[in-house]
Amino acid sequence: MLKEKNYAWMLIALLWLFSFFGSIGRFVQSYYQNDISEYLSVGRAFLGLTWSVNLLISALCAPIGGWLVDKYGYKKIMLLTGLIGNIAILTVLYANTPAGYFIGFGILSGLGGMNASSIYVLVADWFTNHRAKALMIASSASSLGLAVLTPIFVYYEAWLSWTKLYWILFVIGWGSILFILFFVRTNRVEQGAEAEQLQDKQAPKELKLLENAKRWIPNFIQYCKNPTLVVVMIALFTCGFNMGTVERHFIAIQQVAHVHETVFASSLSLLGLLEIAGGLFFSFLIDRINRLLALSILYFTRIIAFGFLMMHFEWSPILFALLFGASYLGAIPGGILVATEAMKASHKSIGLQTGVLILVHHLGGVFSGYLGGVNYDLFNNYDLLIAVDIGLTAYSAAAYYTIYKANRMKQSHGVSRELS
Repeated sequence: MLKEKNYAWMLIALLWLFSFFGSIGRFVQSYYQNDISEYLSVGRAFLGLTWSVNLLISALCAPIGGWLVDKYGYKKIMLLTGLIGNIAILTVLYANTPAGYFIGFGILSGLGGMNASSIYVLVADWFTNHRAKALMIASSASSLGLAVLTPIFVYYEAWLSWTKLYWILFVIGWGSILFILFFVRTNRVEQGAEAEQLQDKQAPKELKLLENAKRWIPNFIQYCKNPTLVVVMIALFTCGFNMGTVERHFIAIQQVAHVHETVFASSLSLLGLLEIAGGLFFSFLIDRINRLLALSILYFTRIIAFGFLMMHFEWSPILFALLFGASYLGAIPGGILVATEAMKASHKSIGLQTGVLILVHHLGGVFSGYLGGVNYDLFNNYDLLIAVDIGLTAYSAAAYYTIYKANRMKQSHGVSRELS
C-alpha cells in the first residue's frame, strides 16, 4: 500500500464514501415503488419504462463519456455529471408530475452514464502498483451501501419517505461536487510543447476510432457468425434481464407476497454482501476451470435462485439472495473473457467488441424493467417476469454447457488424430 501516494488513497476513500451513500438512490427506486406510483397516480408499467429509459441512456452515454474524459479530463466530466444528477433530483422533487419524473429520473439521471469510465481513468492516473485493489474498493461501495443502509432505512420507515431520502441524496450530491471541485486533480500534467505533442499523437487514434465506428455493423454480423459469441450475447442479455428484475422489482416482488419487513431487509443486506463475496468466488472459479463450464454452473445457480423466488414462501427471499448474490458479478467479466478469447484469432477490435457486449447486457435490463411493470399492472404479481427469468437462465446455462461439451469433443478428436 505504501507504494502509492497517500493522496491517491485519500481520493479513493472519499469517492468510496460518496458512492456508499449514493446507493440511497438504488434503495429508493426498489423500496418505494408503491409510494411513488400513488404519488404520481401512475402504474408500475410507467415506472418500469422510466427505469428502462434511464438504463438505456446510461448505456449509450458510457462510450460518449469515455471519449469526453479522454478529451477534457475526468475531473470536468465528474463535475458535469454531478451537476446533472442534482438537477435530475430537483426535477423529480419539484415537477410533481409523471412527465417531471420521466425527465428527471428517466432522462437526466441517465446522462450520469457519461461518468462510467471516470473512476477507471482516475485509478490509472494515480495508481501504479495497486490498480486492481483500488478498483475493487471503489466498486464495493454501492453493494455495501445497500447491505448496511437497507435495515436502517426500513427500521426508520415511519419517519422516512422517498422524498426525504431524495433530499438527503441531493445534499450528498452537493458534497461530492465540492469535493471534486477542490480536491480531485490529475496526477500527470503535460505542459507547453509536451502537451501539443501529446495531442498530435492522439489525433490519429481518434481517426481510428471513427473508422472502427464505421465498421460497427460488419463487426456485429461477424459476431453473429461465431456460435460461441452468439451464446455469450444471449447469456449477457439474460444477465441484464436478471439484474433488471433484481434491481427494479426484487422488493416489490416481496411486498406483493406479503413477506415480513425483517426478512426482505435481511435479504437485501445479504444480496449486497454476497455481490462482493460471490464476485470474488466466481472470478476465481472462472480462472481455475474451463470458463464455459464455470459460467454454466453460474447460470444453473441462478435457475435455483429464481425457482426459490417463484415459490413465495417466507424464507425464499433469503435463499434467493444467497444464491443470486453469489452469481451476481461473475457473468459479465466471464462472458467478455470467453468472447474475447473466441474472437482473438479472427478479430482485433476488442474494444468495440466489448462495447457491443455491454450494450447487449444493458438491453436485457431495459426489457426487464418495463416487462415487470406491465406484468404487475395486468396480473398484480410478478410471476410471469420470474418465469421469463427462469427460462432465459436455463437456456443460457444449457447453451454454455453445450459449447463446452462441443469444444471438449473437438479437443479429444484432435488428440486422437495426433496419436494416430
